[in-house]
Amino acid sequence: MIECMNATKIYQNGVAGVKDVSLSIREGEFLYLLGSSGSGKSTLINLLSCQETLSKGKAIVCGYDLSKLKKKDFYKVRREIGVVYQNYKLLPNKTIYENIAFILESTDTPLDEIDSKIRRALTMVEIAHKADYYPHELSGGEQQRAAIARAFINNPRVLIADEPTGNLDPRTSMEIFRLLHRINKSGTTVILATHDQKVIMNFQYRILTLDKGQLISDQEQKERGSLQYDFRKKAYYIV
Repeated sequence: MIECMNATKIYQNGVAGVKDVSLSIREGEFLYLLGSSGSGKSTLINLLSCQETLSKGKAIVCGYDLSKLKKKDFYKVRREIGVVYQNYKLLPNKTIYENIAFILESTDTPLDEIDSKIRRALTMVEIAHKADYYPHELSGGEQQRAAIARAFINNPRVLIADEPTGNLDPRTSMEIFRLLHRINKSGTTVILATHDQKVIMNFQYRILTLDKGQLISDQEQKERGSLQYDFRKKAYYIV
């Protein structure tokens, strides 16, 4: 599904966003990407979703080798991936229905399929009754649900969420995490970048920890447990 081999991104100022990251993500897996601000989480997400290009190394996403893929073909990867952001990125002058319709129209979805797809997506995230509302009329949790519906509308093979609960209270955060886990159970691979260890302790998980652009820990948990932070190694460990 996703393979990175010494994936590296060096910015023009010489700073390494990620450096020599090697990892493998299986189809249908759910994993958490942990790390403090500046650890490289967003850079890795941007590389995997073709929003940035590799400086060196290799990354294969859904069968596409990103180190060889031309920019004009990035859309082939992007249509396989849905991305959810912390700040929702909903168009403020469009209703929730119109926000999602915009994505379908831009991907040439037949007009007779658009309405049913939107209704199903909004029902899945439990805000079908808010279809005609504008973003500012919704709570933060409802806006994030709308953003998830938009990201999932074309049934991507991979759903990436970058700090999706960063602006939400603990109860709403838990609801969003449960929603993402339900989506994962449908077969979608989910990568969730977060710093919220209190919430993830309630789920089965695999944790990848980044620090200063490098992958420093990769652990998997089959049952609920607790996390302990090693300040010396700057990594979370399951205990």
